[in-house]
Amino acid sequence: MVVRRARSGQTVTELIRLGVVMSLTAAGYGLGALADDTFGLDAPETTRLVTSVLGALVGYLLGGLLGRALVRSVDTAGARLARVPAVQLVATGIGLALGAFTGVAFLLPALLLPFQQVTIPLTLLVLVTLVYAGGRLGASRGADLGRFVGVRGLLDVSTPSRGSGVKVVDSSALIDGRIADVARANFLDGVLVVPGFVVEEVRRIATSDQAHRRALGERGLATLATLRDEGLVAVEIDEAAADGVAEVDAKLAALCRARQAALITTDAALARTAELSRIRVMNPHALADAVRSPVLPGDRLELLVVREGREQDQGIGYLRDGTMVIVDGGRHHVGDTIEVDVNSIVQRTTGRLLFAAPVS
Repeated sequence: MVVRRARSGQTVTELIRLGVVMSLTAAGYGLGALADDTFGLDAPETTRLVTSVLGALVGYLLGGLLGRALVRSVDTAGARLARVPAVQLVATGIGLALGAFTGVAFLLPALLLPFQQVTIPLTLLVLVTLVYAGGRLGASRGADLGRFVGVRGLLDVSTPSRGSGVKVVDSSALIDGRIADVARANFLDGVLVVPGFVVEEVRRIATSDQAHRRALGERGLATLATLRDEGLVAVEIDEAAADGVAEVDAKLAALCRARQAALITTDAALARTAELSRIRVMNPHALADAVRSPVLPGDRLELLVVREGREQDQGIGYLRDGTMVIVDGGRHHVGDTIEVDVNSIVQRTTGRLLFAAPVS
């Protein structure tokens, strides 16, 4: 790969050198003709040959220098652009295009004014300024553009997210790990802001001397990597720290208020403190309780058997939420409301399926 790049750079350099040699050779020939017309030399052909050769020599040297400088500049620019997120490049291009379009649309009538020796340079200056300003504005808002079009993964925080779609994640939520499963199930959207001090806290836990704490920290780092690498949701690593705030909980609260964000945590004490500060709290424990099955094996409930099942001696009933209950020995109770004991629950992608038997 390096050899191929070097060969391509050498080819470009030689092509540039050839163009410069041809241009300066022609310029030298023209300069010889001008000298002949001006001074009336005795050997005009010799003069033109000498000036042409001198032009070619200067072009050979100057073309090599110019070609190598151009190749180095392109390689340097390519290396720098490789470290820039693609969404920021797109945003910069859009900003440049909008700046150019705005400049041409508003400045084109100025070219019709008199004193074009003054208006044309001023128009070009204003146009270049607008293009530059558009590019800078696009580059600075690249992260917002990525969030607007739904780009996921790790995003730049040069333009911090704010609003109801932003959630700040604390270390307990990362260590818990279920946040990745919630995001994978498409129940988590917007932008997850992970403060830098939270990442450092999880890293310290992962290097703990205690095996249990070390396992917790490693799970937290794995959860962050999953969210970021799998593109489950847009993730921002915010390295800014709240000035004048020492405690981690206070820093999280201050960040949530500054970002107008919710807080994702499994820490009950932190959740209560945040709620007292009117910060919306999202607790994976509360979510698990909300989606937990209302019926567990061993429960007894009243059920209306509405029809026969596929298998012999089976009856079918439904809970109020529509969950199907297969009652062994319920064929003879179709149309009756009976008490059944729940024996097992099968979880499927289409929902839960309960198996029960009539109370004897």
